[in-house]
Amino acid sequence: MEPTRRRLLFVSPLPPPTGGISNWMVAVRESALTERWEIRVVDSSPSAADVTGTSRLRFGRVADALRILWQLAVELLRFRPAVVHVNTSYFWAFLRDGVAIRLARLAGARTLLHLRGGDFPEWAEGASAAWRSFILATLRKTDVVIALTAPTQRWLAREVGPERVRYLPNFVRLDAQGAPPDRSGRSGPVHVLFVGWLLEAKGVRELLAAARGLPDARFTLVGPEEPSFTATLAEDLRALGDRVRVLPAQPREEIFRLYREADVFVLPTWREGFPNVVIEAMAAALPVVATPVGAIPEAIEDGRSGLLVPVRDAAALEAALRRLIDDPVLRHTLGTAARARVEQVFAFDAVVAQLDAIYGEALAD
Repeated sequence: MEPTRRRLLFVSPLPPPTGGISNWMVAVRESALTERWEIRVVDSSPSAADVTGTSRLRFGRVADALRILWQLAVELLRFRPAVVHVNTSYFWAFLRDGVAIRLARLAGARTLLHLRGGDFPEWAEGASAAWRSFILATLRKTDVVIALTAPTQRWLAREVGPERVRYLPNFVRLDAQGAPPDRSGRSGPVHVLFVGWLLEAKGVRELLAAARGLPDARFTLVGPEEPSFTATLAEDLRALGDRVRVLPAQPREEIFRLYREADVFVLPTWREGFPNVVIEAMAAALPVVATPVGAIPEAIEDGRSGLLVPVRDAAALEAALRRLIDDPVLRHTLGTAARARVEQVFAFDAVVAQLDAIYGEALAD
């Protein structure tokens, strides 16, 4: 007789839109966790896949929050999960997710709150007194809080006690990406790839400024747009001509193909959690140029498995990209080290096993 699986309910975004958290959720639903857990998901994706670089309360998002909380209440009554795992971020989504944690506790489930933003402590510390009170009360009501970065883990340990806090990095599915390509025989312009939301806070403006000084490279930018921001880039894009192509969000298989096609990956973001695209690019043996925000410094060892540049510094970004464009040996050395680091630290099965252990600890408590 097969052992009975425990019931695990997620509150998390699912595709569409495609993003780091939604892709994470898809992978977890296909993982070895299903051997021990019966998994369901309350989809917390917004009904309208609009992208914005600022947070503001909108009627549609209020309606979404009420719908999501209603669906959660129904699942709590019908599914009766042992554990509820909430993937959360900032701003108004955290208000909804704080209510979700309280509903799950009322239903008798053990609760996990997974903080997906790398600068969560800065946001919480800068919040109004009322917001901060709600944030800390939510964290203290949660059985386990999962941190995405080491600084967040340390802050949480101070605020809610280390016994409630666990660190869990993001993962890469190496089997899905396959072996890295052999780039040694390539000729022609060096191909630089960016994958992410096309927002000002992702450093897109700085990237285009750097591209102007790198006429011997070509660039591909892939991701959903914020139209009001991308409209301001029209002149820059016209000046760069066919050296820069901009693609909308792509299926995972196409993103993996683009990693294999590229020679360098770049993410000059201003703020970040634990960007999956960075460790996916590293898994494809791409040298990565990125900013030291969120968990990026935990993934990239500067000068060994990638290059880190200051935030909002187009000149430093251009200089780092120039180093890689001019030096194929350096590209190969950093890319090889990046792949090895992913295999050692961010492999899918190892991280999922850590997550399973966290659930076990929550139930044991």
